[in-house]
Amino acid sequence: MKFFLFSKISFEIPEPIALIECYCYQNDFYAKYDLLLEHRDRKIEDVNKIGARIKKEVLSECKKITESTKSLSIFKYNLEQFLDLEEKDRDEQIKELNESVIQELLKINGIGLSTTTKILHTLYPKIIPMMDNPLQNKYREKINNVWTEKRADEIFIDFYKNLQIESNRKNLNHIFKEIPKNNLNNLSRIRIFDILWWSYLKAEKLRGKIGINWNTIKVLNR
Repeated sequence: MKFFLFSKISFEIPEPIALIECYCYQNDFYAKYDLLLEHRDRKIEDVNKIGARIKKEVLSECKKITESTKSLSIFKYNLEQFLDLEEKDRDEQIKELNESVIQELLKINGIGLSTTTKILHTLYPKIIPMMDNPLQNKYREKINNVWTEKRADEIFIDFYKNLQIESNRKNLNHIFKEIPKNNLNNLSRIRIFDILWWSYLKAEKLRGKIGINWNTIKVLNR
């Protein structure tokens, strides 16, 4: 299957479900984090189960911000519903999220954008993606070399536009429908794409350093 990242970077994963299975098998995050929704609603403290390492007192500061912003419209949607909105409406909601939540969390000492998105993804896994540092670096390298965390809305806007690409959306929907047949539960479309782009960026880095010729993940020329 062919996927795009920020609409300009393309990569191919011949067996994406097998790759996701391997990720979930080898990574404790699946059992300790992704499966939480089988038993209960997630709490902000669950973010540490995916490696955030936020101290208790800092989590309390973060919790005050996230609890006071639950009324934001973006949190009422799943990914499919959000992508179906008109672009202007979607972009306005992203900017509101940035101003009301993301920038407020970034004011807390020790909280960067990567951690901020992990917090929001933990609470809203069906709509908010994680923007780890490798993804941010790729965005600066390929899309906007002057981008900063102060304009977090820009990377979010481009991320959702990327998911609107027909092949991305079609392939994610297919995986989302097929993967429960293997008893892999509670992986949202956003989380599925997170595993795929993370795997691609990791493979790209190792290929550049060591020259590994991967059979499972291939970079394509658009």
